[in-house]
Order: sequence, then structure tokens, then C-alpha cells
Amino acid sequence: MDYSRQQIEQIEEYAGYLTKVSDMAALMGIDEDVLRKDIADKHSPVSIAYRRAKAQISLSLRKQEIELATVGSPLAVQLTSNYLLEMDDDEDS
Repeated sequence: MDYSRQQIEQIEEYAGYLTKVSDMAALMGIDEDVLRKDIADKHSPVSIAYRRAKAQISLSLRKQEIELATVGSPLAVQLTSNYLLEMDDDEDS
């Protein structure tokens, strides 16, 4: 599907708010299967915008958790430890 610049920006915004693909499709009046297929194509502008927004919000949340971990939050310490393991696994992929 060809997406307008506005639609791509909207998908990026929704992804930044951790909106499910099914909800994005419903909100935008796009066929859910088509949107899923386009997001799965890592070279499509839709996929790039979607993954960039997910990475940005993920980074923001990790930053907050690291700040909480440094002041002693046990749950934040556990989560940041898991992120470190995920990072190591990703380096080996």
C-alpha cells in the first residue's frame, strides 16, 4: 500500500504511544493485514517509522528505569539487569 506522509507520521506517533497494530489499523481505517505486512517489510517507510518510534520509547523507558535503579529501586535494578542480558544476546545475533 502507498502511504501518505501524514499516515506514516500517524503510524509513528501511534507506535510511540505503544498502540497495537490492530488498533492503529482501526483508528486509521486501514486493513489490518495490509498494515501488518507493511510493518513486517523492514525496508518500507512504514516499518522504519514504526520501529524507530518503538526504539525511541523503549530507550526513554530504559533511561527512566536506570535512573530509578541508581536510587535503589529493586524492580528497576532487576529490569535493567534484564536489559543488559538482552543487549548481550542481541550483540551475538
